[in-house]
Amino acid sequence: MRLKFVFNLFVLSVIFSCRPSQPIEYPGVTWSYAQHEEIGVDETHLSHALEFLRNESFEDGIRQVMVIRNGKVIFSGDAVERSQNIYSCSKGFTSLVMGLLVDEGKIRLDDHVAEILPELKYQYGTLTWRHFATMTSGYSAEGRSRWEDENADWSLTPYSPEAPHFEPGSHFEYWDEAQMMFGKGLTEVLGRTMHEYLDVAIMQKIGLGEWHWGTEQTTSAGIDINNGCTGVHLNASQLARIGWLFLNRGKWKEEQLVSARFVREATSPQVPSGLPVFRGDRANVKGSGSYGFNWWVNSKDGLSRMPHAPIGTAYLSGLNHNMCFIIPEWNMVIVRMGDDKNPIRPKHEVWDDFFRILSSGISS
Repeated sequence: MRLKFVFNLFVLSVIFSCRPSQPIEYPGVTWSYAQHEEIGVDETHLSHALEFLRNESFEDGIRQVMVIRNGKVIFSGDAVERSQNIYSCSKGFTSLVMGLLVDEGKIRLDDHVAEILPELKYQYGTLTWRHFATMTSGYSAEGRSRWEDENADWSLTPYSPEAPHFEPGSHFEYWDEAQMMFGKGLTEVLGRTMHEYLDVAIMQKIGLGEWHWGTEQTTSAGIDINNGCTGVHLNASQLARIGWLFLNRGKWKEEQLVSARFVREATSPQVPSGLPVFRGDRANVKGSGSYGFNWWVNSKDGLSRMPHAPIGTAYLSGLNHNMCFIIPEWNMVIVRMGDDKNPIRPKHEVWDDFFRILSSGISS
């Protein structure tokens, strides 16, 4: 199993190094637009795919959808400037903070988080940053969910650890409380908010503009803790810039803002396909073989694979059908945002059909 996992990582690294050879363009103050045929996308296939997506969505439809290829917009809905919570897509921002701190030598992926958060020493002495970013931490907090949904895991005391669900690294469990504790640990390392840090290190440099990140309590030093699992507020045009940064391996114009190595690892499988899913309240979320560092990834063996999407596809996914896809083989970013509901079918099934319709209309 280990050899297969390493081989999958090798295949994805080759995909990233063999993208189409079109010139790399970056947006200025606004995105540039192009006609479909100029950059190898058949308009009929794209229209059919978007109509399919509209029918699989609720009231927000495709109003907050952007499709970008070769750095140019080929479709933009009429509400792509509407700012809103992107829910669990925010988790990718948390892991991005981790990646930057690794690049700076402030932390290492396999450092024990208890070195930063002493409250973890007794029950979580072996828990690492890698475990947090891959949803394999086993972390759980005191108290039941604050939500009416009994399958939600977000208690009123997310920073008060209780007994682990499992030994770190032994299972996959999509667990929001773990991401909140992840964010607290990173905030302690930073000595300032994750929002402030990312705004200077990334957002200002890619021209993102104004954005917000909700907070959940403070550290002992009084620093606001941006919620590690949700609460980033921005619009589809801005989220597309994040996608374009990751599609281009962390480089923006002439500056490497985050290491290509981190981007490659974040958007390729980090959870082996054979790792069991913990049988808890979120056992329906299956990330074995399909999860990177807070990015969902397409893979041959993943439980959430999309056979009709290119194998290098990776995406952020949030409640209410908020999505940000990067597709290296097509040099494409696709964003769908909304504040409606998740589709009736599992999202990866809906999007697999979307890619099935679109794929025949893509040329080099």
